[in-house]
Amino acid sequence: MNAAILVGGKSSRMGSNKAFLELKGKTFIELQIDLLREIFDDIFISANTSSEYEYLNLSIFKDVYPGKGPLGGIYTSLINSSSLHTFMLACDMPFIGPELINHLKDLTKEYDVVIPKSEKGLEPLHAFYSKKCIDPIKRSLEEDNLRITSFFPHVNVKIVELDNLNLSDSFKNSIKNLNTRDDYEDVTKSS
Repeated sequence: MNAAILVGGKSSRMGSNKAFLELKGKTFIELQIDLLREIFDDIFISANTSSEYEYLNLSIFKDVYPGKGPLGGIYTSLINSSSLHTFMLACDMPFIGPELINHLKDLTKEYDVVIPKSEKGLEPLHAFYSKKCIDPIKRSLEEDNLRITSFFPHVNVKIVELDNLNLSDSFKNSIKNLNTRDDYEDVTKSS
């Protein structure tokens, strides 16, 4: 299986590209790549621009539908992935852990989307998507319906309720994303 890191959001609340924020001497995206290499056959990046990510020596795919947000990134990743299922990850989740990813991965055989749900709601940028999602996503993009869940009624979705699992802290931290400068500063103080 493959993994795609989705970058290129506006980062308006953070004020800078979240992929390049540092934690423990590495950027968020470098931390993610290190962990994903332990689990996946291939890792690539879905981005609006490629030049700033070239130093990572990964394949970079530019959005087929520019300006369509994360749903456009998921679509671009799926059509470029060599595996049936691809793990999609937002670049602002520096604490991903193998336990939750492997738990979700184990459920992919019967489903087109395997997505965790936390107390905050669905976590669509820490989830698995299959190539069966390509056509329904394309229809949503062409209709300018950019909510990631817009195509869910047309595919087989498994929602993994994290509250129902016997969770370790690593499960909870795996889906933690950092959106604001305050979020980032809180994390850097405690690490």
